Amino acid sequence: MKMYHGGFVAIDEIDLSCCEVGKDFGKGFYVTNLIEQAETWAKRKGKEKRTESVVTEFDFDEDICRIMKLKMLYFDGYNDEWLDFVVLNRKNLKELQAHDYDIIEGPVADDRINGQIDE
Repeated sequence: MKMYHGGFVAIDEIDLSCCEVGKDFGKGFYVTNLIEQAETWAKRKGKEKRTESVVTEFDFDEDICRIMKLKMLYFDGYNDEWLDFVVLNRKNLKELQAHDYDIIEGPVADDRINGQIDE
């Protein structure tokens, strides 16, 4: 499956030490299967850093994740469990994760949801 990362530099190798804490699913490398979403995020990050916007494409193989026995969490939409998880991660500004998942799949908070979380 094709996955995309939107940013301000091309990614040759994922380096988790460069990732920020306090994000929706914790410190990690974020990708999407929606190229339009990656392009929007890349434009936002490029504008913020006053540089170009770059979308990097990856091939993601779920079978390898199962073989490696990676711990995965899946949210199929916005619900109380998802909200609690996002709030937990946004409040965690330590380098250590607030959870032990390797891969998390689910919706990101849009502007409408952000307003509710930040209240």
